Amino acid sequence: MWLFDVIKNGTLVDNQTYTVQDEILRNQRLDAPIKLNKRANRKWTCPLNNDQAVWEFINKISTDVNDFLINRGADALVLFNDGEYEHNTDDTLLRVNGVNVANFTLSTGNLIGFIKQGEYSLKISSRFGDNFLRFIIADADGFLELENLGGQMDEEGYEWLLAYLWNIKFKRAYRLGLPKTYVTKNEKLARVRGRIDIIDYFNKKMSGKHLCRYRAHSYENAAASLFLATYEMIEDYSFCQHTRSIYNAFLIANNGVKRTRQEILRTQYFTNPFYNDYNVLIDLSKKIISQKSSDFSSEDASSSFLFDVSMLFEYFIRKLIKRAGIIMRSKYAQNHKISAGINTGYMRKLEPDLVLEATEGLYVFDVKYKIFDSRFGISREDLFQLHTYIGQYANEAQIKGCGFIYPISEKNWRSLNLDSTNGVISSVIKQHGVDIPFHVVFFKITEDDFNFNLSMRNESLDFCTRIKEKLIGMI
Repeated sequence: MWLFDVIKNGTLVDNQTYTVQDEILRNQRLDAPIKLNKRANRKWTCPLNNDQAVWEFINKISTDVNDFLINRGADALVLFNDGEYEHNTDDTLLRVNGVNVANFTLSTGNLIGFIKQGEYSLKISSRFGDNFLRFIIADADGFLELENLGGQMDEEGYEWLLAYLWNIKFKRAYRLGLPKTYVTKNEKLARVRGRIDIIDYFNKKMSGKHLCRYRAHSYENAAASLFLATYEMIEDYSFCQHTRSIYNAFLIANNGVKRTRQEILRTQYFTNPFYNDYNVLIDLSKKIISQKSSDFSSEDASSSFLFDVSMLFEYFIRKLIKRAGIIMRSKYAQNHKISAGINTGYMRKLEPDLVLEATEGLYVFDVKYKIFDSRFGISREDLFQLHTYIGQYANEAQIKGCGFIYPISEKNWRSLNLDSTNGVISSVIKQHGVDIPFHVVFFKITEDDFNFNLSMRNESLDFCTRIKEKLIGMI
């Protein structure tokens, strides 16, 4: 197999390390090592076998995308109905170390996505598969899009995720009914409404009807045209058939009005806060219709779409815990800071992912999308971070428990024998002479594609039960 194909066909997934030594690619997830093809001497050079061009491409992507995330990642975050999304700007799409395509190491992080530049493309998939992505998008509400990077509806990439999210938002917003706006109308009426046209009144006062100017609600508005245009761009995706009836309702409401692309891209937000969900849809619709391409400082770049799965998974877990009736602090309800040791007064924030409240104290947890190390457990850095959280929050309340939450495949669940512990590994840590229950809680991701959604719904219920009963003692 050519490296050209490996980097574009979905072989690469998040949170992995791939090593190539003497043209043999190895990774623990692969069923067998992959022997990489090599162009023979005097063989005609083409994009497929141009080793040097492929090598330059992956190194350029590594450098350019990571620089973009570091310098502009915070501006790329799109918020959907909640202010508690946080993209880890220290994370990267991939890191490459080595000397050539025959000997190098490629590491991926929490970001997935698709990037195409000229003849070359790179795809990093979710290690849990596309069904997992669909489920947590439908259940949670967010993604990360890099400014000016997303665009072409290319089925080999991840643009379908943007369309899928839009479809979910379309359905959710429609629960509010068709959005109405005030419009100004001029009509001849037998009964006076609004303001009368004085000149018309004196000229035709015997007609029995008067030219009135008044304000009225109307379903026909620029937003309706925007949503219709967006739907028509993505309607070939099979999941859009589930919202065809909503599209038809907007089609009737729009009353056949045609607007230019420039007009619908100027669509304003609804001022009525009742329609905030539609304002979210307006933003997302403009992104799809605009279809801006990436440049990454390259003239031949054609398509890029990156997605922070760790951010989504964290939000997904927060949603589950809220629905279970567990009291959870807003992530930024209390702004805990510690001195950074610099005379400018700069303070570093301390914001654990989950702070759960109970009558007897607090429970502090961090959500980790990374792979759990079955040999060495939690990394040093993550443990140090948790101890810092505990020390800070112990200043205001007693810490009754702490730990981490990880997603885990069904296969690894079995290898860790987690059925015997109901998906929780518990121990104790000591801080300031106090024993604090310490838990690693796992969310099992099914490998059954046929019953995936049902299995995930069942696991969501089981997960919340583990949190409530085993960890914080809720009945």
